Amino acid sequence: MEYNLSLAEFQSGKMFDSNRKFIHKTGNRFKLFPFVTQPNSVPVEDLSQLVGTFLCKIEGKKPDKIAVSELVAELKQETDIEAGQEQLFYETVKQLFFTSNEQLRPLNLQMLSHIPYKEVSEEKVADYLVDVLGNKDNLKRMVTNAKTRELASSNVFERLVLKHLKSSDEKNTDDISYYGVVTSLTEVFESDFKYILGNQNRVREYLVTLLELYFFSYTAQTSLQLDRFLDGERSINIPLYFCLDWEKTSQSRQCFTDGWQRLQYSVEKMFAHVVTLEILNYTEPGSERFDYIALRKYLDENPEKEIDIAQTIDDLTSLYRQSITDCAEMSELKKENDEDQVLASLKFLFASVKCQFENTVRARAYNSYAGKYESFCHKYLKSRGRSGLMLSLSEETLIFLTKISIKDNEQMRLKDVFDEFERRGVFLDDISKQQVTDYYEKLNLIEKKSDSGDAKYVKRIL
Repeated sequence: MEYNLSLAEFQSGKMFDSNRKFIHKTGNRFKLFPFVTQPNSVPVEDLSQLVGTFLCKIEGKKPDKIAVSELVAELKQETDIEAGQEQLFYETVKQLFFTSNEQLRPLNLQMLSHIPYKEVSEEKVADYLVDVLGNKDNLKRMVTNAKTRELASSNVFERLVLKHLKSSDEKNTDDISYYGVVTSLTEVFESDFKYILGNQNRVREYLVTLLELYFFSYTAQTSLQLDRFLDGERSINIPLYFCLDWEKTSQSRQCFTDGWQRLQYSVEKMFAHVVTLEILNYTEPGSERFDYIALRKYLDENPEKEIDIAQTIDDLTSLYRQSITDCAEMSELKKENDEDQVLASLKFLFASVKCQFENTVRARAYNSYAGKYESFCHKYLKSRGRSGLMLSLSEETLIFLTKISIKDNEQMRLKDVFDEFERRGVFLDDISKQQVTDYYEKLNLIEKKSDSGDAKYVKRIL
């Protein structure tokens, strides 16, 4: 594993246009998030339209389009239809398997895979989720097994239709994959994904909800870890506190101090990290991609390279600062003195990038990038008067979290249920935990083995 940062590669790279003007072009050396800077582009706020694309990309397939008339023509070749009943057969196929706009109904995973995305931004999010949430081979195996089970349980007519839904191998592109910064959610996502795919009703009811939860949690945890620079940890979730929709809150609660307030502060700087990491990946051929955490590991294993890497980052920073001519505030920045030379150099580069975005006309694009994710976050936000927005769980989300935590177990210890929430990036303070306990009791889901609080169990929700 080598890291050879190169000033020459940066100078000749795609972050400069033909006139040698710096243009902040990212995604050529390092892909971090699926967002764009164009203020007029539509943010992805609902993942229902991209689920089919997500499934296809897991399998490396691209569905072939099929119209009602085309499917009916193929079915006729394998079906005996009485004379004069052709139109009735056509209408039956159309009503059973297509919507009013002639799109396949998502009756099962195979048909769901054939539902196209509408916006390019949705395809970007699908690519992102496939790249960062789990091991692609594991996910592919789960989807293949689920489709096999569905086919075996389908009726004869449905099986005949599925036989005629074709896909072709997706062509390989030169695009690099999204870099997975955190791994804390990988194992639990794979477990939840397998559970949802295990039942057709769960697929219909919860697959979109699952992807939305992990889209939120992975992006949130990545943003929080990026702000820790070289001290980030892939395998842990940084506590991010939620409250319940129906409970009273205050600014002294963790759901205020360590909830949206904390996350929003990190999200605002997303694009500065994107640009910084793009610059840090202008390396010599043969080097691997590095984020901050990988760089720390490399330095720990190769301490003799610290001085050279710090100096090269300083050289890159100088070239970058010279390229920015419309930000007087940048000259006021000073590099911090730190025993960790690479960290000091890295933070100075980041501060320079952040400064020019916040103090020039580029601020609109900078804020637009973060705004794409903030728009999606409103799914989990609720206004709390003077306290502003707070991360909040609705009854539906709480029920969903409970189901995927307990799965097919008959019951689970209450404390373990809350631990399972945290594994998915959802933290609750003691007041909110009591609110959840009261809610479970109202639904008759709590079973007490003794008077001890540790002996409370939550029953499986059917």
